[in-house]
Amino acid sequence: MRRIFLFPVLILISIVSYADDKDKSDAVILSDRTSFDVISPSTGTMKSHRRILVNNEKGLSSAFFSAYIDPFRNLTAFSGRIEADGKTIRKLKSSDLTTVLLSDGVASDNYVSYYEPAALYPFIVEYDYEISFRKGFVSFPSYFPVSEHNVAVEEASYTLSVPSGMQIQYNASKAPQRTTEGKKDIYTWSFDGFDGYKYEHMMPDILECVPYVYSGPVEFEYAGKPGTMSDWKEAGSWLYNLQKDVLDVPDDLRKKIEALLAGLTDDRARIKALYDFLRENTRYVSIQLGIGGYKPIPVETVYKTGFGDCKALSVYMQALLSVAGIESEYFIVHTDNEDLLPDFHSIGQMNHAMLCIPMEKDSLWIECTNPRYPLGYRHSSVAGHQVVLIRKDGGQMVRVRDYPDSLRLRTETVDVELKSDGTARCRGQRRLLLNRVESYIGFRALNSKQQFDAVMSGNLLNPTDFKITSVEDNFNDWSAMSPGVEYIPEFRLEYSYSVKDYAKVSGDRIFMDMNPFSKRMSSDRSERINEIEIMSGRTLTDIVRVQLPSGYIPESLPATSKVDSQFGCLMTDVSYDADSSVVTIVQTLTLYSGRFPKEEYADYRTFARSVSRAYDGKIVLVRKQ
Repeated sequence: MRRIFLFPVLILISIVSYADDKDKSDAVILSDRTSFDVISPSTGTMKSHRRILVNNEKGLSSAFFSAYIDPFRNLTAFSGRIEADGKTIRKLKSSDLTTVLLSDGVASDNYVSYYEPAALYPFIVEYDYEISFRKGFVSFPSYFPVSEHNVAVEEASYTLSVPSGMQIQYNASKAPQRTTEGKKDIYTWSFDGFDGYKYEHMMPDILECVPYVYSGPVEFEYAGKPGTMSDWKEAGSWLYNLQKDVLDVPDDLRKKIEALLAGLTDDRARIKALYDFLRENTRYVSIQLGIGGYKPIPVETVYKTGFGDCKALSVYMQALLSVAGIESEYFIVHTDNEDLLPDFHSIGQMNHAMLCIPMEKDSLWIECTNPRYPLGYRHSSVAGHQVVLIRKDGGQMVRVRDYPDSLRLRTETVDVELKSDGTARCRGQRRLLLNRVESYIGFRALNSKQQFDAVMSGNLLNPTDFKITSVEDNFNDWSAMSPGVEYIPEFRLEYSYSVKDYAKVSGDRIFMDMNPFSKRMSSDRSERINEIEIMSGRTLTDIVRVQLPSGYIPESLPATSKVDSQFGCLMTDVSYDADSSVVTIVQTLTLYSGRFPKEEYADYRTFARSVSRAYDGKIVLVRKQ
């Protein structure tokens, strides 16, 4: 389930490197001049002129127009045109825009107006528009002149005008030029002559390489609620005060919870019972109402309707815990970025809300939006991330404890019964830990085709007669574990299938792949522009046991080998047991997390290719004479 938190999202893109030549770009931002004028603490106007050359279909998305509309901002002016061969072929006006409800939920007052241009390539599209802000702002409009790879920029600038003396905060790819004009302080960021970026595998974050501006007020007013974001403590205080009047528990709900908990004296069992109650009685719906998506809807409303967004479901679970006398803390996080922007204390950079329960030796981090996640598991969108706890005495930034790379495991064991005609019957076992289990949490609910796709993705074979024979997990074991013992989610799967072409037969010999069950490593480019970043280490083990057909013995087996580098290690062990007539292949690939200079990409490429060659080993069997 996609988790959506309704703070204004700061869009971060994770793949970056400079384009070789802007003339080869899919699109070129010929001009992007955007300004935001703060008129008062509660009003402002953004004006933008944007002119884009679209060279081909890949560059078309850079020419799309979209504007978000809610009770705090409105599109007040729009015009544009499309040019081809130096002539205007279409003029654009507001009636050309399509406006739709932004949320997929049942309660929203947020919309998006958009336009998708169409013409023969190449063509130029130009937009002039204005957005008026009212009722205040927690952050100013963020600025990213480039949002797609292989798109160049000729001219781009962002100008922020604020009343003289108004204190602001910002995080940008470069420092602004600051001037004063009358009663206005002017901040200008210029980004002319950017050659673009293109996709590379394992790239650092885009903020290290592309032009951007995030900015916002230090003292602000939002929907009549004044606040300060000079630090996380003050920002958290503002959010806490928004939530004080939504936590009241209706009497009938309180009675249900008291009855549910009757006889349960252990806090872990009580938390588990309440989490199950949340799972069974609520569902996630994106709700964009109220104070700009910052204030959760009341607990009573969630109880009556049975739905809520991440904020609402988190405070709902918090209220249920309070009935049990268990303290908990609401917190905010960005699910894609481990680190918050330095020296930028804006809650606008968050996109999700969760719940934290202090425990004996550590805190319990609870995902209320998707309670199918195992209780006690810090999923990949929060483990290792900086988060802000929202407390009575203000916000506190902490980092959620991550798991060691050594626990990120996937083990695949396949027993192959090979026939003399090259057909085979395979029986597989899959064991997954930590974030490797996340895509399997709802596995039992998938239909047969979806289960087949999940299991066989990356497999080089063409299986038939596929069958799931066993599914096991420990997703409900947390409350039964001893206090202080680390909970590690584990998923086990057993399956079987037949293969018509597992091996090729030629005369008295059979030729087969050593390990057709593993994926190969990517090394698609010969040169590197940016540094190499392996975000999380992991270990992948394949164990293949091949029962040889009667009368056959190995003629050629790959040698036991080791591919070792600073990026990882692959161990390959191949053995033959003549008594059982079984060839056993064990391959264990360990990747190390880290960041490496671009100059070492040649070493990485050598490592990746060596690993792929090791996976592609061949086995030759021969009929005994």
